[in-house]
Amino acid sequence: MRHLTTTSLVLVLSVGGVLLPTVELPLPEAAAVPPKLDQVRLTGIDPAARRDPSALRAVEGHAEVRADAQADPQADPQADPQAGAQAGADAAPGRLAALSGRAETLRFLVAGVTWDAGTGEEVTEVALRVREDGRWGAWQSVGVEEIGADGAGIPGARAGTEPFLSTGAGAVQARVRTVSGRPPSGLRVDVVDPGAAAADANVGADAQPPGSANAATGDEIRPPLVPRSGWGADESLGETWPEVSGRLDAMYVHHTAGTNSYSRSQSAAIVRGIYAYHTRSRGWPDIGYQFLVDRYGTVFVGRREAATDNPIGAQAGGFNTGTIGVSAMGNFVTAGPTSSLLRSLERVLAWKAYRYHVPVTGSVGLPNGGSSGSGTRSDPGDVVRVPRILGHSTTNWTACPGEELAERLPAIRRAVNAMKNAALDRHGTVRYTTGEVSPRAATPGQYPIQWPARTRFSWAREPGAVRYQVLERYAGYWSPMPNERYWRRIVTVSGTSANLYAAEGLSVQYAVRAVDRNGQLGPISHLVRTSRPVPFTSTARTTGTWVRVNHDAYFRDRAWSTIHADSRLVVSDVERVTQVRVMVATAPGRGRVGVYVGAARVGVINTDAASDAQRVYTVRLPKTMSGRVTLRTLDEARVRVSGVALVRW
Repeated sequence: MRHLTTTSLVLVLSVGGVLLPTVELPLPEAAAVPPKLDQVRLTGIDPAARRDPSALRAVEGHAEVRADAQADPQADPQADPQAGAQAGADAAPGRLAALSGRAETLRFLVAGVTWDAGTGEEVTEVALRVREDGRWGAWQSVGVEEIGADGAGIPGARAGTEPFLSTGAGAVQARVRTVSGRPPSGLRVDVVDPGAAAADANVGADAQPPGSANAATGDEIRPPLVPRSGWGADESLGETWPEVSGRLDAMYVHHTAGTNSYSRSQSAAIVRGIYAYHTRSRGWPDIGYQFLVDRYGTVFVGRREAATDNPIGAQAGGFNTGTIGVSAMGNFVTAGPTSSLLRSLERVLAWKAYRYHVPVTGSVGLPNGGSSGSGTRSDPGDVVRVPRILGHSTTNWTACPGEELAERLPAIRRAVNAMKNAALDRHGTVRYTTGEVSPRAATPGQYPIQWPARTRFSWAREPGAVRYQVLERYAGYWSPMPNERYWRRIVTVSGTSANLYAAEGLSVQYAVRAVDRNGQLGPISHLVRTSRPVPFTSTARTTGTWVRVNHDAYFRDRAWSTIHADSRLVVSDVERVTQVRVMVATAPGRGRVGVYVGAARVGVINTDAASDAQRVYTVRLPKTMSGRVTLRTLDEARVRVSGVALVRW
């Protein structure tokens, strides 16, 4: 008899007294499986569906209701005379905006509801019910997730819900409520068939084990991980998200929605389905969670490079920076997690806490970075005090991770703290395998202003490094200084220099870290803090009698020229500047330029000189200043300005 789920086949054949040896059969190799997607468009309330007595039944369990949301004044208990009392008691907030019929779809494992970002309609409830094995299940609430990264949306991304899991549904019905009772534009149900792979039946059997080393690297207590290749990620669906957290402050516990009854062989396919939903339906660059844990205790690597770094995910809108998210696969509003899931969840959190020196007990202040559509309980810019291990609902209006999982968080924290302390006792404090990289001194053309768009920065070779990862963080001169909690990966090089580009008008901080032969990352070392000149035309607006002069002798081959007094060049909405640097053409008989921040004159530049030249003049401000920067000519004499730069560091 053949047992297809085993990894070996024992042949015990007695032929002439000869016992044949055990034959090891290789596990099927995981391969990317192209997903199939289907859509059900929602344009409003389907009349036939509205007449169904069960159309407005309460969701299974409960959904987290925003404090400022109001119940639907049009909730109609008479739509279901037998269940009217229940419908009235559990009426969801908002007004019914969309109700689909029971729509046939392709067979799917993952579903979700999405709509156009920025429509202005506030969604207060999304509920789904699906048909599995010929039977329709109950309505289940599906939480709304953020649109994109903290403080900035992802171009082309769609608003939507968390993923909804099934064991293999072939039909779906959706219900959506909004504050206004109008459906958001582009409203639809997205369903995903992630396909099947031969390796799905053995997922986790060849999960990558923890590393080993003489020095404590942090991976000594890492649980076995199923890498992206192990669950069959189709890397063509997305791309590496370049932003990583500069430090790890807290760790979120998530859940999905839908079924808890999936089989072990369906887990990898479900992860592929969530990945396809996030990338194809939501328009994200990658799966939203750093890690996922199934009910059997299998741990899947979610976001690219989550096993070696802390890429910023989409686990808690407004609070994605400085945190990671571990998603428990299932719905834990009314059902409890398995002991295997809990144990693996604790192991992931303990590994990350040990590796990144995260204090498990106590609390931390997390700034709300703002995220469109995320439903944060606080306002952007607020700092909220939270536990180091927390549920999604602590900072966002959602039922996630469900009551049954949320009530176990105190015990999870105790277990994680014990594991971390045991690792410290056995292995010691985690140390970097490579040292801090030493930068070479920047040139005058690189610091404090990076005049060329692209310039080469270099550093000394670090023992043990086989390559170097270069990072940056930046902000426009009209914005607050670059956030110290994140970095954006630019490039990885094998040498000790990199030719780096920065757009005009940005304040930029470059950094580098060593990577050893095992992929371990070293500490982040600062290369330089610098700024680019403001754009010639789009940001520096002109008033007076300026004319544009083109010549290769000038910076960027062009300059503003005037021969009249009181002509002005203005850079508006400048944030926190310490110096103003101006590149001008000097020559005999040229005029003077006053430099103002707001109404205050902070310096005068005299472009009258004995010979023709291009020079950079520096005006140091008496203090850090914000406002409008103006260059104002003081004489009836020629002045030519080819570059304006603002020092902010």
